[in-house]
Amino acid sequence: MNYRGLLKGNTIELAERLPFPDGQPLRVSVEAWPTPASSAQAIRQAMHAQPHLSRAAVDELEAAIAQGRMPVNDGWTFNEGT
Repeated sequence: MNYRGLLKGNTIELAERLPFPDGQPLRVSVEAWPTPASSAQAIRQAMHAQPHLSRAAVDELEAAIAQGRMPVNDGWTFNEGT
């Protein structure tokens, strides 16, 4: 059985009730719940993980991003012409 919970100090608060009576001895195995790749925690972990990029690689990436930018037309209005 897998249950999701939150760690609070030395206590794990489960999201739903277990199907056992109070006082029942249990064997527990704990592991971190996988985080979505888009979460802030996942982004921070990726920033600190290997491989660390060289300054030249970062400069090359920024140049590619700048080259791929599309021009912005500030003169257009949503209701223009109605």
